[in-house]
Amino acid sequence: MKNLFTHVIAVFAVMQLTSCNECKDVTCLNGGVCEDGTCECPAGFSGSSCEVEDKCVTNNVTCLNEGVCIDGECDCEPFYRGADCANYCKNGRYISSSTSCDCYPGWDSDGCTNEMRLAWIGAYSVDVTGCTERTVTSEITSMEHPEADSIGIDVSYVGITNLTGFGDTKGYGLIIDGNRLTIPNQKVRDENGTQFTVESDQPAAMVNGGFNLTIIRSISGGSTECYLDYSAN
Repeated sequence: MKNLFTHVIAVFAVMQLTSCNECKDVTCLNGGVCEDGTCECPAGFSGSSCEVEDKCVTNNVTCLNEGVCIDGECDCEPFYRGADCANYCKNGRYISSSTSCDCYPGWDSDGCTNEMRLAWIGAYSVDVTGCTERTVTSEITSMEHPEADSIGIDVSYVGITNLTGFGDTKGYGLIIDGNRLTIPNQKVRDENGTQFTVESDQPAAMVNGGFNLTIIRSISGGSTECYLDYSAN
C-alpha cells in the first residue's frame, strides 16, 4: 500500500512538471492563463497568446436598430445616427453633441420625416372679396424651389393656381413652421394675359383644412387688397 501511495505521488509530480514544462515558454497576454501549453483567453480576446482583441466585446458595444458592431463601433443602417444607432435623421443634419436632428427646410417631426407642405396640398374652393366678388377653384401642388438649380432640394414651396382669383396659373407660396403659408413677392398673369405683382406679408394659418389669405395685387402703380377664403374640397 505504501508503494502504491508513493507511486501516485510520483505520477502527480510528473504530471505537474510536464504541465509546467508545456507552459514554460508560453506567454499569455491580456489576462490569459496557460493550461497545458495553451492560452485560455478571457471574453473578448483570442489568438495563440490572447493578443487579438474584439473591441465590440471588451467595450460592451450594443448597436440598436439593426446596426452592426465593427472594430468597436456601430455601423448603422441608413439614416440612423449616434454611437449606438439610436437616433433617426432622414431629412436633416445630425448634431452629435445634442444627439438631435436639425431638419432641412420643409421637414419636421422626430427624425425629420414629415414633409410639412403635404397638409396644404389639395383642391380648394376660394371665396374672393375686395378686388372682386367671385368664387373660384384653386389647386395647391408640390413644386421645386424657384431657383432649384442653385439652391438644391427644398420642399417648402407649393404651386397655387388662381392665387389672385383671376385665373392665374403660376402663383406659388412658401410653407414655414409647418402651419403657415406666406406669399413671396412675385409676378403672375391673369386669364387675359395681364401681368400683376402679388405679395403678402400676412402669413395664412391652416385650420381644419382651410385658411384665409390676404394678398396685395398691383398693376400700373395701383394696388388692391384681395381677401381669399380657402375651403378644402
